[in-house]
Amino acid sequence: MQTKPDNRAFLIAYFFLGMMMIWGSSSRTYSQFQTGTNISTYAGVNNVFVNPALLSNSRYYVDINVISGGSFVHNNYAYLARKEYNFLSMLNPSYRFPMHDKEYGQGERPAYTVEEKKPKDFLLNSHIIGPSVMIAMNDHILALQTSFRSVNSFRDIPYDMANYFYYSLDYKPQHGMEYEHRDPIKFATLTWSEIGLSWAYTFSKYNRDRWSFGISAKMLLGHAGSYVYLDHLKYFTPDDETVYIRNVNGEAAYSLPVDYSITKLNTGTKVRGYGMGFDLGVSYIHTKKGHSNMKYKRLCAQRYEDYKYKIGISLMDFGWIRFSEQARKYEYHNEQGYWDEIDTLDPYYDNFDYISEDISTRLCGSPDCAKTADAFSMFLPATLGLQFDYHYVNNWYISSSLRLPLNYAKNQVRYPSSVVIAPRMETQVFEMGIPFTLYDMRYPMLGAFVRFYNITVGTDNLSGFFNLTNHYGFDLYVSVKINFIKNRCKKKLPRFCIDDFRFKKYFN
Repeated sequence: MQTKPDNRAFLIAYFFLGMMMIWGSSSRTYSQFQTGTNISTYAGVNNVFVNPALLSNSRYYVDINVISGGSFVHNNYAYLARKEYNFLSMLNPSYRFPMHDKEYGQGERPAYTVEEKKPKDFLLNSHIIGPSVMIAMNDHILALQTSFRSVNSFRDIPYDMANYFYYSLDYKPQHGMEYEHRDPIKFATLTWSEIGLSWAYTFSKYNRDRWSFGISAKMLLGHAGSYVYLDHLKYFTPDDETVYIRNVNGEAAYSLPVDYSITKLNTGTKVRGYGMGFDLGVSYIHTKKGHSNMKYKRLCAQRYEDYKYKIGISLMDFGWIRFSEQARKYEYHNEQGYWDEIDTLDPYYDNFDYISEDISTRLCGSPDCAKTADAFSMFLPATLGLQFDYHYVNNWYISSSLRLPLNYAKNQVRYPSSVVIAPRMETQVFEMGIPFTLYDMRYPMLGAFVRFYNITVGTDNLSGFFNLTNHYGFDLYVSVKINFIKNRCKKKLPRFCIDDFRFKKYFN
């Protein structure tokens, strides 16, 4: 007996939505917050990824990031059951997720689904920080950073669509029902590399008040991008083989590392688009003992000025990438069409070329009628950030941050909003903290991180390792650095001391 196509079937009716999901799901995922690497006074160059102005209060005069990265994924639709999952078992190369039969249709799945009918969200985020360096020169701090990033954000997906993506058209409870969605439905994926230059400057010192400004300018190299934006969708599914699109209005575009004629994934890092990005930040520091106006000639002689508290505000990831290589854009204006005997289309729906042409033909009459351009732009996940750090006593601190997404374009990837509160203890040798995160302002997460000298390991979601709850997401990050702390110059012998020693040895 032939198995019906799984997610591919409903992909037909949703104009590449399924393909965007498949592409996003196959991307490598990395940490959303990496709290333990960017909040400390020992964070160094990593401060630039939160607020470039915070570079001005580092304990290092030189900080070199060798490599930093992690993993993060979260959704509110599917989960792994706590009783079936064991993180330590995943260390075994032969480990396989426990599978169970789908409730509807054929096949098996590792995850269970929730029945709550609120809109569904899905985020996979990556940020690998490559070789980067920060140098402090009195009131000026310069930083050069490289990184690889990938953001996959699916927002406000209706519950009925999520069911069809997961179960395909076999989800019988929705058969015979007509659905209409007038609120925007947003799918977006963006993968790119960055080369950035940052500058922070302490522009005002008065008594115990210090004000700093920071800016980053980044050249962006786009490797892949795609988005789907639907502002109106009305459809009807009478059975598991037929889809009627009553009305659809929206647009879609993609530039992917795929051979569109055979849908073969290309694993290289080819650049398909270019763009620019900017970060801006301001910080205020209330120092403990006033400030110094001394200008140090030796970088190592600079002194770190401790603070009672500091506050920062930042605008991060304001920028765009223009894709022109393997790029296609489609627009649909109040179109309608239908598919029947979907299972018979499975052998043909194995490449992007056939899928796009067939969808255009069914909706507007010809293979290229929906195609509007061979280039498109995508915008970065811009955010407004607020940071606060309080030096409680001795080596104990407590920090908090708020991140709010700035959504201003259809073709934009999006970070969720979040609040983080993180008490920590830090010294040059050892640091530990326990961050509490309210992810998307709805989902609480408890994490932990540890730094020993220049190596940091942490997670913002401990439940994924100790089976405390069902697993809707996972998170892990590491960081390896080399740095030089302020006010630690090597002592030099007095001038002429060697010559004087030789003189006494040979002439006395």
